[in-house]
Amino acid sequence: MVVTNSELLELSIKIEREGQRFYSQLAKHVDDEKVGEFLKLMVKEEAAHEIHFKKLLETECDCGWENDEDLKRLVKENFQTDIFPPLEEILSQLPRFEGLEKAFDFAIEAENVAVEFYRILGKACTNFELKTNILLLEKAEMEHCKVVGTLKKRVLENLS
Repeated sequence: MVVTNSELLELSIKIEREGQRFYSQLAKHVDDEKVGEFLKLMVKEEAAHEIHFKKLLETECDCGWENDEDLKRLVKENFQTDIFPPLEEILSQLPRFEGLEKAFDFAIEAENVAVEFYRILGKACTNFELKTNILLLEKAEMEHCKVVGTLKKRVLENLS
């Protein structure tokens, strides 16, 4: 299995678009206005990541990741299903507190998968400029993990 730029673009778009959808829906279910604003901001950031990654892969180069075993494993293990589960499915199965907690847990896990995706991609990349840009995406996703954790704590404190 060779990992092509077009496959990576599809995966990146999948990560970012599912994040946009998930955060947009989650914003509708939180009562805290500030948390809702942050979630809407994250929707915009996910859209910006998608555009950024598309531009990165427009450059024709031998990037070094085509035969990377760690990347192949990550793709096989994490990208065969949706990264973010349907929010309505989570919320309909659990009481409000548990549903929101689980939704934020899924978001944190999905952001961690995105971090790992960009980390492995950057590690395998041999093009310095591309590697630098991928590192910036990885750092942005790491920041999302922290933000989602903080938002989760705030929402759950307000519900209890």
